[in-house]
Amino acid sequence: MTIPVQTITSFRTAFSPFSPLARPCRIFLSLLQNPRTTPLSSASHVDIKVIQLPRNSTQLPEMTIEFRGGKQLQLEVGKRKMKIGDVIEEVSRVGRIIERDQSLKG
Repeated sequence: MTIPVQTITSFRTAFSPFSPLARPCRIFLSLLQNPRTTPLSSASHVDIKVIQLPRNSTQLPEMTIEFRGGKQLQLEVGKRKMKIGDVIEEVSRVGRIIERDQSLKG
């Protein structure tokens, strides 16, 4: 399953890099394009913001993904104990819905 990067406009995450629960956040972050290599005017540009928590933080990892059209998906990765496959499945599902809506409109 692929990530519909062209529908994602913004990615925000907060996690402790040392937490095993943060693994999906780290992997998903590595799968997105690097914003330094993609110009701001590009359709595939993703605004990325990462908050790294201290090693002894008790806050669970979370992700917020914004899509074209204002749709926002907030995933509590640590609380739901999600794996990377679960995260990609959720993001792909919402991305496909947005792509379908865009194709029906235009």
